[in-house]
Amino acid sequence: MLTPAQHAEIMVRVAETQDRAAFSDLLGHFAPRVKGFLLGKGAAPSQVDEVVQEVMLTVWSRASSFDPKRASVSTWIFTIARNRWIDRLRRESRPTVAETDRTSGVE
Repeated sequence: MLTPAQHAEIMVRVAETQDRAAFSDLLGHFAPRVKGFLLGKGAAPSQVDEVVQEVMLTVWSRASSFDPKRASVSTWIFTIARNRWIDRLRRESRPTVAETDRTSGVE
């Protein structure tokens, strides 16, 4: 099992050199934990895998914004997961405008 310091070292490699093997290590460690976290938040199993993919894609693409002085890797990743889940809930609960309202000139 990796320590938080080792996670930080791996994250730095991902950020600095886009090290795919290092990212694979992060993915293997954190993806199942993020999945469990989201299920614990009430996410439907059918949605969880997609959100986990979004989270891990964000980790890959924003690795350079990780700052080990501000948070641990796990805190950073779980914050991303929480935010992605909240974004998903907001999108799903947003009322939609009926097509007839759009064409009738009602604004």
